[in-house]
Amino acid sequence: MKLFITGICGFVGSSFANWFHEHRPSFKISGIDDFARPGSEINRSHLRSRGITVQHADIRNASDFESLPAVDWVIDAAANPSVLSKGDYQKKSSEATEG
Repeated sequence: MKLFITGICGFVGSSFANWFHEHRPSFKISGIDDFARPGSEINRSHLRSRGITVQHADIRNASDFESLPAVDWVIDAAANPSVLSKGDYQKKSSEATEG
């Protein structure tokens, strides 16, 4: 089973990645993150050390999806790193992962 997680280096995304790594070892886990938050780099190193593929990409840019692998499941954990952030991030995130 191939699992893909958007926002994989955030709190929620990395928690999902770690859970699936521990409880579903047969899953091939990969994901993207835009590294908008400084702590994302720490999670990136940890995930990579577990054999999880992490790529830099922005869910708001359609061109960033061109080189991504085919997968069986997507978990959309991409989000603004702060409630004070402005923009239409949620709308773009849901548009990018639908269909």
